[in-house]
Amino acid sequence: YVPAQYNPANAAALMVWQDGQGRVQRDGLAKSQIVFDNLTQQKKIPVMIHLFIQPGTVGTKAMRSIEYDTVSDAYARFLRDEVLPDVYAKYNIRKDGYSRGISGSSSGGICAFNVAWWQPDQFSRVLSNIGSFTSIQWHPGEIDGGNVYPFKIRKEPKRNIRVWLQDGSEDLENNHGSWPLQNLQMANSLKLMDYDFHLSLGNGTHNGAHGASELPEEMTWLWRDYDPAKTEQT
Repeated sequence: YVPAQYNPANAAALMVWQDGQGRVQRDGLAKSQIVFDNLTQQKKIPVMIHLFIQPGTVGTKAMRSIEYDTVSDAYARFLRDEVLPDVYAKYNIRKDGYSRGISGSSSGGICAFNVAWWQPDQFSRVLSNIGSFTSIQWHPGEIDGGNVYPFKIRKEPKRNIRVWLQDGSEDLENNHGSWPLQNLQMANSLKLMDYDFHLSLGNGTHNGAHGASELPEEMTWLWRDYDPAKTEQT
């Protein structure tokens, strides 16, 4: 999605949205494009290109969980090396991580965090709604799942990223884990390590209503104090 204020002579910021097919319709549930237009006009967010990405398939097999829930740098490299070069060919977009954000809901939420965690030089702003920081793709001794992130945050070097987490107290609990508990664990670890983060915890279930209602606040917070003259900020 390209806002009316975009001028090819000036490099724009970038926001990548997982499960982007849900944001293509202007009058859809999130009404994202209307929010983007309002915030851009009000100068609460910079002029930016919004990239909506639908998860892929291999034959008839849906790859969404493999792409989104696996804790590795594979999806981050996919964005950097395969998807974004096609977008760069059409639009003038800034390459600094300071000017780029990424978002998703549910498995898309952990995917967004995962990308920034592995490549903070590429993305420094993360918006996660009802994020699945659980063990969906966890195979002990083989590959990590989102359940490890609260401990990775505590144990690994601090990343220069800003994170908004949103969840509801009635979100899912199943054999993969507890979504509310894991988001609280994420927030607690981010707090312990002095990250720039925000937790919005309501009483909702596993749906997009809460996140959609807060989208203007989420985007304003995520992009607050943005200065196009800069390429980095601690």
